[in-house]
Amino acid sequence: MSEKKNKALHWPIGIFLAIMALVVLSIWTIQKANENPVVMDDFYFGKYQDVEHNYLAIQKSQIAFDKNYEIFNNLTELKLGENSLSITIKDKASNPVDSAKVIVKITRPFTKEQDINLKVISVKDGVYNLSPFDIKEEGRWQILSKISVGDKTSFTKTDINATK
Repeated sequence: MSEKKNKALHWPIGIFLAIMALVVLSIWTIQKANENPVVMDDFYFGKYQDVEHNYLAIQKSQIAFDKNYEIFNNLTELKLGENSLSITIKDKASNPVDSAKVIVKITRPFTKEQDINLKVISVKDGVYNLSPFDIKEEGRWQILSKISVGDKTSFTKTDINATK
């Protein structure tokens, strides 16, 4: 008789242990999610609702910009410490463009805590010199830029590594 009771207890104990494992794993998942919160992508320098609502217009403006202008930057890698960035804007006939509105951000792709907003300090012959900035950590960084000439706007993202 006691052998039948032991066999009858296997299923309830197994189900109980499975439920407890699910509860523990759910709590662990929530803790990990809170440690690594979602960071909103601000590639388009605006709220995602605005980007979603105006995405077609943004893409049309990007295509129009790309047909008329070229953008170059002088960085291929970042060094720990002070860095400088300049952006060159030319039209397709290689004429410099000095009338652009330039917004540039140096950021880490997974956090906003280390964002560096750069300001244009001088413009000459299509070369936009931006304020110097300090990089304090090695690893992957991104250069995000929004460049507008008239009603045409370009958004660019350049991945770059910081080394010693």
